[in-house]
Amino acid sequence: MGIFNQSTHDQKAYLPQPEPGLTPEEIIQRAANLRPLLLEEQAVTEERGACSPEMHERFRRAGFYRILQPKKYGGYEFDLTVFSRVIMEIARGCPGTAWGLSLAAGHALNVAAIFPEAAQDLIFGEDGDFFAPMRAVPTGTATKTDDGWIIDGVWDYCSGSTYSNWALVGVRIIDGSPSAQPKIGTVVIPRAQWELVDNWRGYIGMKASGSNSIRIEKALIPKLFLVEQNLFTLDVAGGTVGYHLHGNPMYSGRLFGFFQTEISSILVGTGFAALDEFERIVKAKSAVPGLPVIGAGTQDLVRPYGIAIGLLEGARNAVLGGAQSYLNYCAAGVKDPSLYTDLDDMRIQAGMQHAAQWAGQAIDLLFSSVGTSAAAKDSTRMQRYLRDISMARTNPGLAVERLAVQIADRLIKERLVPEAVN
Repeated sequence: MGIFNQSTHDQKAYLPQPEPGLTPEEIIQRAANLRPLLLEEQAVTEERGACSPEMHERFRRAGFYRILQPKKYGGYEFDLTVFSRVIMEIARGCPGTAWGLSLAAGHALNVAAIFPEAAQDLIFGEDGDFFAPMRAVPTGTATKTDDGWIIDGVWDYCSGSTYSNWALVGVRIIDGSPSAQPKIGTVVIPRAQWELVDNWRGYIGMKASGSNSIRIEKALIPKLFLVEQNLFTLDVAGGTVGYHLHGNPMYSGRLFGFFQTEISSILVGTGFAALDEFERIVKAKSAVPGLPVIGAGTQDLVRPYGIAIGLLEGARNAVLGGAQSYLNYCAAGVKDPSLYTDLDDMRIQAGMQHAAQWAGQAIDLLFSSVGTSAAAKDSTRMQRYLRDISMARTNPGLAVERLAVQIADRLIKERLVPEAVN
């Protein structure tokens, strides 16, 4: 039990960017340049359960954790499409590593959106380094005291937690006041006050994502480290605190469109990783005398290859288009809240869910086309990609049919059968 020392931090001035001239194109290329090393380390990374400390440091130096972080706090404040492209490139080298990176690097956006300036001054600190998993499900509690909040609980599936220096979690607020409905809040808490539970073992895929649980035991945090905001139902009307602080509509977005950008970017990158591996396998087969070549009829490798290319191009364009649509809705919403509703957010998510499905279809097709030894054997990359996409399909964010029913039910009641509302 302890409290964060507020007296040692005073960040009124802008923090400098590590590389003021860094461009979106350069940071995307840095991610692509890491592909050979990520491929080489896939097996040991999967066994470890997360990327290596050295790889995390490479990500930090490359600026990946600052892509969505505000310029005020030493970030590059690139837009969501840049973040998506970087994550796709990392996933093309190692899907599990990309999952951990995406869900540790992306949440600077959420902190910048909902916490007051005084809190952000402390959170982003003296050097601007910020990496944090986010688990919005309120599986723990926050009890109000005169000195701050006492946080207690365990949060599972905290992807990217291995090297994170903060955590962002949902809580049930206990403040002593009677209420018919429990209040939900969001807490940011420094690494010194939470314990990583090394329990990300025995799952079929995404083994390298560092999706461990974290435990917080009666940790005392400052009052400003909790906001009474449920991330699932974020109020963006009139622009969030972050929009008014940073002047960027990107910090005034709803949760699900952003969340799905994080996930679908990984899975589209995984699809391209499978395409790369398919090409490698075909080249190897073609070089062996006596084996059938592409188009020989014994093994139809032409058709699955062409279909997979189309599926993945469509998926990539859908994710990048969805990310841009998210930014457009954010900009429209700060001017007129009626132009950016929760239904709009659901529609963005639905489109990106289908992009992830297309990536999965491409992986299924490529896996089943290249032969048992090349794809199904333990330690092969193609098997790893199939396991990774299979694991991802269990994520609630990819429950396509459930979201489809929710959207259709809303639209039928609101647009097609208005009298059903009454």
